Amino acid sequence: MADTALGKLYWAQDLKQQQGNGEQANILVFTLLPALAQDPVFEQVFGHVLPAYQKPVLGMPHITDDGKSSDGTRWLVMRNIGGMLLSERLTELDDRGMPLPEALELLDGISHLLTSQRPNGVFGYLEPNAILLNERSPCLLTAPVAAALRMSYSNNPNERTRQTLRSGYISPEVLLGDTPTPEDDTFSIACLAYHLLQGSAPFGKYSTLEATVRNAAPSSIRKLRPDTWTALQQGLNLKRVARQKTPIALLNTLQRKQQKKLLLPLAGLIAAGAVALTTYQLLSSWDNAPEASATRVTELELTPPNTNTAPANTTASAALVNEEPAPEPNETEIATQAKLTAASNLRTLQAQAADAILQGKLLSDNPDSPAALDYLRQAIALEPDNTQTQTLLAQIINQQHAEAETLLNTGKLDEASKLLNTADRLITEFTLADSLKRQVSLESALGQAQRKQALAPPEEPATPAANATPPDTAALATDTDQADTLARAREAIDYGNLSRGDDRSDSAIAYLSPLLEKDSKHAEALTLLDKIVDAQQDAASTYLRKRDTAKARAALNDSQDIISKYQLGNRVESQIALEKRYRETLAMGVFTPSSEPAAPTPAPTPAPAPVAPPVAPPADQERENPEAAAAAANTAPVEVRVSPDVPVRSAATELPPVQIDPPAVAPQPAPQPAPPPSVTFEVPATDADNNDNTFMLDVPNLIEVPLDTIKDSLPPADR
Repeated sequence: MADTALGKLYWAQDLKQQQGNGEQANILVFTLLPALAQDPVFEQVFGHVLPAYQKPVLGMPHITDDGKSSDGTRWLVMRNIGGMLLSERLTELDDRGMPLPEALELLDGISHLLTSQRPNGVFGYLEPNAILLNERSPCLLTAPVAAALRMSYSNNPNERTRQTLRSGYISPEVLLGDTPTPEDDTFSIACLAYHLLQGSAPFGKYSTLEATVRNAAPSSIRKLRPDTWTALQQGLNLKRVARQKTPIALLNTLQRKQQKKLLLPLAGLIAAGAVALTTYQLLSSWDNAPEASATRVTELELTPPNTNTAPANTTASAALVNEEPAPEPNETEIATQAKLTAASNLRTLQAQAADAILQGKLLSDNPDSPAALDYLRQAIALEPDNTQTQTLLAQIINQQHAEAETLLNTGKLDEASKLLNTADRLITEFTLADSLKRQVSLESALGQAQRKQALAPPEEPATPAANATPPDTAALATDTDQADTLARAREAIDYGNLSRGDDRSDSAIAYLSPLLEKDSKHAEALTLLDKIVDAQQDAASTYLRKRDTAKARAALNDSQDIISKYQLGNRVESQIALEKRYRETLAMGVFTPSSEPAAPTPAPTPAPAPVAPPVAPPADQERENPEAAAAAANTAPVEVRVSPDVPVRSAATELPPVQIDPPAVAPQPAPQPAPPPSVTFEVPATDADNNDNTFMLDVPNLIEVPLDTIKDSLPPADR
């Protein structure tokens, strides 16, 4: 039926069991990942976890049988409760996705199941191929495997036994073997929400580990409001610390944003109804006014004229007696309507600015073709302190800083200076304090580059004859420049200046970047990039062997930047493997070569005392020897700790508690003592079989040796 990160799911028929209508029973079969089935620690913990799932529980699989085949395949049989996989539901969606209320209702049911996971309400391995949807509740099909895996990680100190998994919905930390946390469930819920709303996976065909190495980011969902998308984007962050603390916190935020979105149209309908009612009253008054006026004029015609009053004025006054006054406009309704209009205009301006940023239209001098900054200035006029507007302004500054940094690396100082001046004006205009630090750093780098350029020897001006170069000669000159640039890049690689330069040369990346900007498929430049990444990864591997994690992290960051910027897909797998080794080294402890503890020097061994019959030493005497105590502690069996709220098999009917054998400790060679000057033998006087020629100690596998033979082998002075 589906592949998951922890194994494969099958639909099957039980040949030994029939339903009430005589047909064979439909079941689900789950086969574990071979690497998990071969892990003895996981297997022993798995045996303790299974009894909790051998009875029906809402939202959990009902395990009816389990076993291991002759080829080592570990399998589980689950009762088929009907329904469809969430992945099958996702394939039915088009690019419009699922409506937000329906998606939130589905995700809320899944999140409720996560909080019931033992012992800490954390699942960690959520993906659509492992969620079965039915009428009652979603079912987490991989719950027993995930529970055993979490428990084995917490019991086993050896990080190297943890498995590297693959999934587009599980957090990269969990895929690398970290113990799951609530933030990892937040990431999985956010990935499912994105797929439900957008109709496609957030990272496409890549796993989350590959997306991390490639520095990939999901595209925005246009049907969401900017603040709703910002909340979902936080949950999709590839770094654990940046996400919401729990899945419930993410869903609550999305729900609040959705309620605001529903309240605004409702308020608009109320305002429109008030306007319609007012219009109706006005029209009704105008329809009734002519009839009342005609009636009044008729009455006046039957009344004798008054010579003291002008007829015209009397008629005019009589025409306004029965006329209903027009209702005055309600100030509250007018204010509400104005606020709704302003809010609608603000969202429209923010959406237009976001689209312009995605298209790269940041600034524009043409009023007929407005850019992102023009839209945001209008948005600030409507609401100066709007958070979304400030975020979009920060994106414009960040893009300008990134472009200025690229221009600095390529030596285009004038263009970089113009960009930094523009960014400085925007930071001052909109008071963007968060962007000020990077602005100062780039301005400092620009100043250093300008001073370096000023100290360089001036280039000889080109002669007019040189300017009139024929076309073929110009192409030859371009090829010569490229060959020279490639030669300089190779020289920088030989110097070890991969991402940073020194007095001997600039960095190899600085030489190759202009070539790749002109031709992103430049074969020789890409070959050198692969060589640079290989050198950085080799350096990281060397630092990891020395357990110098700080330098290893710096080398890994450099290689990851190049892989993500130039899309070097052939180096992604090796980068992931080094990331796993880095985490394993961190778990072992950080030791730099200068801080490693020195090996203890063995103390001089004193002359041995006379040999006495072996007697079991008391407990106090054992503690006096720290080396013996440490060895005893290392060889003690390690017992698996199972959470108290997880039911286990009773000792009366099942296996005894499982103990994990520790790895064998290689014995240390002891120093050879000097030959003793004398040997004294004490023969037990109570031994009835003693004939003064032999003795027997109560030691297993001890061979009888004649006493005379031993005495003859001793020096004459010791006999």
